[in-house]
Amino acid sequence: MPKASSAPPGRPRGRPGKARPALLEAAIREFSEKGYEGATTAGIARRAKSTQPLVHHHFGSKEQLFRAVLDSLFGELRAAVLPDGAHLEAPSALVRRFTLFTARRPELARIWLIENAKRGRHATYIMEKHIIPLTDRLRPLLEVAMAAGAFPKMDVPLLFYAVQGLASYPFLVPEQVRRLSGCSASSPEFAEQYTQTVLAILRFPAD
Repeated sequence: MPKASSAPPGRPRGRPGKARPALLEAAIREFSEKGYEGATTAGIARRAKSTQPLVHHHFGSKEQLFRAVLDSLFGELRAAVLPDGAHLEAPSALVRRFTLFTARRPELARIWLIENAKRGRHATYIMEKHIIPLTDRLRPLLEVAMAAGAFPKMDVPLLFYAVQGLASYPFLVPEQVRRLSGCSASSPEFAEQYTQTVLAILRFPAD
């Protein structure tokens, strides 16, 4: 006779405490490739080699999981680009960290491009929860840099657009990078070389 399961009824089997990080990482990949509408919790579970019930156990719903993905990625971005003491550094350090972060985590820029194009509730969430507060935090740092001559004086949002596009583009088109330069856009060597290019274009001294 089969041995009865001792797990509480209604609880998913497996090791749910171990599953959450794997599910979150799988969701980052899934949403960055397919956007919110194209992604499924079943697909995310398959990527994580887990089960769909565990997705709902940890995150409740696809919507809540998507917000957890956004909050996690923007948390990584803030920690990478604006660590303690960042206000005392040269702006080149901020640009360098942002470029290297985008090289390491292109999924954030991909998700934003997909959802921004749709201009729906997710774009609103991203703007209000993350991008506007982050911009407000960076604005005084950039204004000080402009006053010191480290950046040309210009409208701060225009500067943001320029730096975002310059820092992220090759990591969003890895096949173009591979075909034209023979490099892997995900390699640390390419990320470092491209970061130095970005700094040179912005007229920062190379490291």
